Amino acid sequence: MSLLKKTKTYGFFCTMAYILASCHVYAKDYSTKELEQLAQNFIASQTITKPDVKTEIKSLTLDKRIATKFCAQPVNLTTAATPPFNRQVTVQIRCEQAPLWTQYVHVRINEMHPVIVSTQLVSKGELLSHNHLKIEYRAKQFVRAAYINDLSLLIGSKSKRNLREGMPVGTHQVCMVCKGDKVTIFAKTRSLTIKTSGIALQDGNLGEQIRVKNQKSGKTVSARVKDVESVEVNI
Repeated sequence: MSLLKKTKTYGFFCTMAYILASCHVYAKDYSTKELEQLAQNFIASQTITKPDVKTEIKSLTLDKRIATKFCAQPVNLTTAATPPFNRQVTVQIRCEQAPLWTQYVHVRINEMHPVIVSTQLVSKGELLSHNHLKIEYRAKQFVRAAYINDLSLLIGSKSKRNLREGMPVGTHQVCMVCKGDKVTIFAKTRSLTIKTSGIALQDGNLGEQIRVKNQKSGKTVSARVKDVESVEVNI
């Protein structure tokens, strides 16, 4: 056999060996559990996370009667959805080499948001302390805009109603400044801040405008709740 023919034959066998080796590397049987995990990882890699939110991503269980699927090359994963995803996303897993097959996997995305809840029964009119409160994570769809997630805002505020153990605490259930409370009034100008005392004529929470009676002048002013037992007016 000539050197040229030997070279071509050797090259042919090398090429075939490479193809067979590559197929062996990528060829794989996929169980339903592996397909679920592939879809879950695929969505997790594209999910936009937030620092104050716990994100749970879980594939829904496929029918156990689905047979193990074989593919001689890496499967292709796609979804019609784009981030940020809704609560449920469908992932298409496709083998594009014979035997061709497609499997759809539904993936659920659950955002857990921080919410302050009571650790024990709190009576109406009771001052809230660290012992009364803790932060828990609840599913986004169950978290109302009125709920509070900053413990420091509630310490020293007063409960306006009885709070059960484990109950989320909202702005409608407490008052940082309550009607009849003695408050510190901060009157601000461009160059200085004047401090005086007053009596709250309304309940109020952070940022809300309430009427306050200045104890020294006897005048009633509109003031913004600054924090527990203090309000602020702009002169």
